[in-house]
Amino acid sequence: MRTRLKRDFFARPAEAVAPNLLGKFIVRKFPDGTVKEGMINEVEAYVGRKDLASHAAGGKRTKRNEVMFGPPGHAYVYFTYGMHWLLNVVCSSVDDPQAVLIRGLDTVSGPARLTKQFQIDGRLNGEDLVESKVLWLEDRSSSGRPVVRTSDIKITPRIGVDYAGEWKNKPLRFVISR
Repeated sequence: MRTRLKRDFFARPAEAVAPNLLGKFIVRKFPDGTVKEGMINEVEAYVGRKDLASHAAGGKRTKRNEVMFGPPGHAYVYFTYGMHWLLNVVCSSVDDPQAVLIRGLDTVSGPARLTKQFQIDGRLNGEDLVESKVLWLEDRSSSGRPVVRTSDIKITPRIGVDYAGEWKNKPLRFVISR
């Protein structure tokens, strides 16, 4: 059964949403009507103002990260290293800037490859993943049981956040490890 994720799924702390995204599907519908899908198998949580690896560290609010301060369930898509777009899902609540970075799928490894294959760029920044007709997330488990068991989840520090002081070693990366 295909069930679109609802707003309340995202209206929780990023650290709770992140492992629950494993096994869910990202769905991208293109202008010509074709659809591309993939199962999420790697994510990272960014837990807001206190998180020195977050774009919203210290409550810093910019044009780039404004979406993080908005309602949960929206796409936060940003350009990094002058060449790659990355996709995050806004979590928690308005003015509590938390997000989960989608790092990988069963069909593609790496957050930049994911956005390239799914043609996700700045035009989708702020897209409402609950209501969108072009980008959304689905639960495909049967009878409400999770597709991924807790024992199948490996938890590690996030990748590429060496600048984040004590936050660089926080166990906020979640990967399906079966």
